[in-house]
Amino acid sequence: MYRIAIVVFLLTTVVTWAKVYSFKEIEVMPKSIAKDYYTWRLLQTQQLSKEEALIAYEWTSRKNGKLKKEIRKIVGYLPKDKKTEAKKDPKNFIIYPATAAKKTKSDLKQLYRKVQKQGKYSDVLNVTSSENPFVTLSTLKPQAQCYIFNNIGSKYRKKYLNHHFSKEQLFKFSKEEQFNTLIHKAVTTHALQNIKESLLFTPTDKLSFNATFLLAINAIEFNALDKAIYYLQVAKTKKTFQSKQDQCNFWLYLITKEQKYLNELIESNQVNLYTLRARDILKKPYPKVITPTLPINLVADIDPHNPIDWEKIKIEMKDKEPKALNKLANNYNSYMTEGIYSYLKEKASNYNKPYYPMPYIDAMIEIDKKRVALLYAIGRQESRFIPASVSTSYALGMMQIMPFLIKHLAKERGEKLELEEMFNPYTALSYANQHLDYLNKHLYHPLFVAYAYNGGIGFTRRSLKSSHLFKEGKFEPYLSMELIDYEESREYGKKVLTNYVVYMNLLGIKTELSHLLKTLTDPSQTDRFRK
Repeated sequence: MYRIAIVVFLLTTVVTWAKVYSFKEIEVMPKSIAKDYYTWRLLQTQQLSKEEALIAYEWTSRKNGKLKKEIRKIVGYLPKDKKTEAKKDPKNFIIYPATAAKKTKSDLKQLYRKVQKQGKYSDVLNVTSSENPFVTLSTLKPQAQCYIFNNIGSKYRKKYLNHHFSKEQLFKFSKEEQFNTLIHKAVTTHALQNIKESLLFTPTDKLSFNATFLLAINAIEFNALDKAIYYLQVAKTKKTFQSKQDQCNFWLYLITKEQKYLNELIESNQVNLYTLRARDILKKPYPKVITPTLPINLVADIDPHNPIDWEKIKIEMKDKEPKALNKLANNYNSYMTEGIYSYLKEKASNYNKPYYPMPYIDAMIEIDKKRVALLYAIGRQESRFIPASVSTSYALGMMQIMPFLIKHLAKERGEKLELEEMFNPYTALSYANQHLDYLNKHLYHPLFVAYAYNGGIGFTRRSLKSSHLFKEGKFEPYLSMELIDYEESREYGKKVLTNYVVYMNLLGIKTELSHLLKTLTDPSQTDRFRK
């Protein structure tokens, strides 16, 4: 109780999360997502003149949908992006593929004739008004083909574009950066079987690691295992993180059953899904992780719950050598800044030393340990336990809860809560725990809960009820975990599941990753959507 009292005292002493910043205060903030967030909050008040609103809008580094919505309310229009405008071809009639896909064929033809009479052209209308969109698409330059395919929308691709690409097309596509996105959209869309089959002949010279790896997964789906091995070996040569090398080695083991790949995995310094599973197979103990125990004290010159203070630390850490990062970390050797300390220490080690902090445990004394492990697993992935975190979409605080969800959860509680109060880590944990109560009514497995926490419960329901994911099969559940179509949620889920296993063991509940993986194809143990 004495420790809790001290923490509460410190929180009330240093916290300024509910502060409202003025126009002049925001103007001098360092350019950052946090500054964008406070600009958005200022625009929401609608107390600015049109001139001030336009100036504030220009401050922002990322003009997301929330900012655009507020600026439209105040000035009545969306200011033009000067960089984008400079690149536009005045002869090209701009209509976005997703917009065109929603129009009827007759409307598209009529619009295209009108555009042509004006002496302009439109690749998008040329394709979408055509009787055979795929054939017309094939006549365009490779860059235009990739752009339209990537942005036309999933329903349109399934209905009109599910045809084999020629080897000549694939060769030309392979020189385009947008081809990496095309591969992702095709491989993770089960209905595009014709396109997926043609991708078995894709050249890899210019491709990213992710695209090359997905070509291997695609080849496995078609049981073209020799091609899969080839693509995995190529992917390993791409400059990337150790965790990606681990991913390739794990799949090479699954295909070949050669133990040399397992040996490489247990030699890896990374803690991830692939290295933990390798240790289970070889009956090796999990690697030791670092959970710091820090003193309860104030940190000078910083409010750990202030996003701008956190932005200043990020600026300070930029381009620093390990020795300097370690020194900087020692400035935050406090229970109040455990997330910052651990993040800096891990970064100083070039992520070779795995830090798994367990901060604010006093906020979860009465919570079941499995839930505590899940909260920690999510918190580590969302923010590295940094209370002042703000995402590009303005998810807030240590648990990165979106503004609309914060308002919904507060309404359920009958509370009036300012968004900035989410920078209080105790409030963030409480609200995240409340949200998990809802998710756990439908989802019982930490992987699926992670998908829903990141991508939404609707996305997770759709994924689980699809015809091809998390069914019995030779390479399951691993194949399904690589084919989740939303990339962020796909990788997020793997990392949260790994974190969960580590935290379960740290909390004294012996847990093997293998057991959790084994249940993924059994709906009775994982979710309500597939019953």
